[in-house]
Amino acid sequence: MDDQRGARPPEESVRGPWRNALNTLFCVVAVAGLGLSAWAFVLQFIDIRDRAESRERITEACAGLIDPDPVLGLNGGGTDRAEPDDEHRADTGLRSSGCLVHRVGDPGTTYGHFSLALVVHPKDPGGDEREVEIDQEARRPFSRIPDRGDAGDATAVARHALPHPLGDGRLGDYDAYSVTARALCEDGGAVSSVEATAVVRYEPVTPQDRRSLAGLARQAADRAAGRTGCSARLPEVPSTLAEPKRTLGPATTAGGTCAWYRRFAAEKRPGPLPDRALAAPAGKESAHDSCVLAVGEKTRGLYPDYADPEDIPEDLRDALRSAPWWVKTETFVGDGAKGLRSDDVTEEAELTPGTAGRASGGVWWASSVCEGRPAVHVMWLSYPYERMIPDQLHALFRAYVDDATGRRGCTGVVLPGTDGRLSPVAREGTVRPGG
Repeated sequence: MDDQRGARPPEESVRGPWRNALNTLFCVVAVAGLGLSAWAFVLQFIDIRDRAESRERITEACAGLIDPDPVLGLNGGGTDRAEPDDEHRADTGLRSSGCLVHRVGDPGTTYGHFSLALVVHPKDPGGDEREVEIDQEARRPFSRIPDRGDAGDATAVARHALPHPLGDGRLGDYDAYSVTARALCEDGGAVSSVEATAVVRYEPVTPQDRRSLAGLARQAADRAAGRTGCSARLPEVPSTLAEPKRTLGPATTAGGTCAWYRRFAAEKRPGPLPDRALAAPAGKESAHDSCVLAVGEKTRGLYPDYADPEDIPEDLRDALRSAPWWVKTETFVGDGAKGLRSDDVTEEAELTPGTAGRASGGVWWASSVCEGRPAVHVMWLSYPYERMIPDQLHALFRAYVDDATGRRGCTGVVLPGTDGRLSPVAREGTVRPGG
């Protein structure tokens, strides 16, 4: 007979304080896990709800012209919470409108995120034609106070990047923070074109952000065109968008929108011509492009020979830092060429399509017709630089206009006269055939 004394059943061998502690731990972990899962579910639900509400608000504020998800996806991964500005609403029934979207952060805080501007150009604007007043300070390519790291040399870095064409430019253009898409309407309707500009209001901007902006701008222009009776075919967004730059390089190697100046300067012309250039890719169908030229370090050697005691700046330091010598050329084609004005302190000039002339403040303009659309070609010069190369100005402007019109196949070119004077006829914007 077996002796069972002193032996415990197997199940009793694992009972005791350790078993109780383990059971308690397992229970706590299970409850905590359930709690965390429930909390994660709650957070996920809140995110889904916030995103859904944000989508609805964006759709309403931007008149359904854009899909809200790409807007929420901007800025390195995006946000689930966005709040449109109540004072800005897009409306295809208005000549000009737009929406503004803020990113919502901690309670009570908002940050810049995105905006959409919409312009509907009527075929016959009549007396309601929009006037584009040129802000003298805003159009200056260089800051009066040099950018950080460029003390003493204001022309090293431009204030803004230049417009880059989307593909060949027919779809529109873009810069560092915005993309503009244009729907060019076919004849027969009441609308000439529709323009949509998508803008990010933060930095830095990633290549993916810029691609998203291009898609949003095209989508808005396309949908707005459909609602306004504008029959248009918009090209697709190009697969790659070069990053816009602001740093000027040697004018001797300039290409794109400044290639004309490289050829002009290669002719060994006399005088203090610009030695720096900022260019953008040249689109054959671009409705807006620009080239910036400047006199950089070369200023130090030229200043003593060209300084005029009666002119500003009064010393070399001012010429280098706050009043640099520069030239900026721009072309506007289509509805963007209508209503252009230069608001100078002493004289206001209307840069009207079909006319040419000169105005005080260092403004030259010419006009042409590009594929049936009006075009205005402008050259701005800083003061007193315009007085330093008077014998070169007509040839300089002619070289630019020849390039801008030749690249686009424009006809009916009208140029200012060759006499170098501000004639009353030219100032009034009347056609002045050039020689």
